[in-house]
Amino acid sequence: MLRLARTLAALWTGSLCTICAIVAPVLFASLERHAAGQLAAKFFHLTAWLGVVLALAILASAALRTSRFPFRPDRPALWLIGVSALAPVCSELFAGPLMEQARMAGDMRAFGAWHGVSAGLFLVACVGTLALVWRLSRPAE
Repeated sequence: MLRLARTLAALWTGSLCTICAIVAPVLFASLERHAAGQLAAKFFHLTAWLGVVLALAILASAALRTSRFPFRPDRPALWLIGVSALAPVCSELFAGPLMEQARMAGDMRAFGAWHGVSAGLFLVACVGTLALVWRLSRPAE
């Protein structure tokens, strides 16, 4: 089951980093700004909720692996899973609507600020999932 958790963490990291570092920049380089933004928002929405599903699957696979739950609250892996799953969801539920509201109002300064918050949250998730893969791939202690 540890192999499954590792595979899911790698899948999560790859999908998140691909959307953030490749797909979104290519969209903005290839399409008109508004269309690129709408399409990127759909990808980020999908990525945020996929992260929740994969985080739950990692936790479930870890719970099935042992008779006791291996991720205690004092374990870094649990924190990495939680932060990496919640950061994009916070972007989706809070920063995204505020960005859209600012865009509709024509307040590009507020839009830019919330866009920065959203980008920061996705960066936290990317780094968190990378750290999780690193942590899960190390030899057992």
